[in-house]
Amino acid sequence: MSTSTTRAVRMFSLLNGVTLLGVLWQAVSAGEFINRAEPSGWITAHEIGGFVVVVLALATALAAVTLRRADPALTLGAVGLLVLIILQTGLGEAITKADASGLTVAHVPIAVLIFGLGVYLSSVGARLRRGAA
Repeated sequence: MSTSTTRAVRMFSLLNGVTLLGVLWQAVSAGEFINRAEPSGWITAHEIGGFVVVVLALATALAAVTLRRADPALTLGAVGLLVLIILQTGLGEAITKADASGLTVAHVPIAVLIFGLGVYLSSVGARLRRGAA
């Protein structure tokens, strides 16, 4: 693997890891306001965090695109993660802004799917890094 590809794999892995930390923050912040009478500022923190995670997922997908020759599944998975996170953000906006709390039944399982896909992408990045060594 070339030096530029090795750097691209490291950058992808870093961005994916930070994206997953953002997703974890989303779970923590959601846990602070779900089913509470007075959610205080946690809904706002969750909303801002959601938009930050979208930007991080976009950066991760762009990094994966540079690796499409090294592993096309990585690129497909990272773009899929971005799509799921955008869908998740839209559902969250509908839940809070349009008072569509019934969508929570989709919002939570999609969050679990996002976690799973992010962990899978981490394992692919690790495999590529081992192959580069």
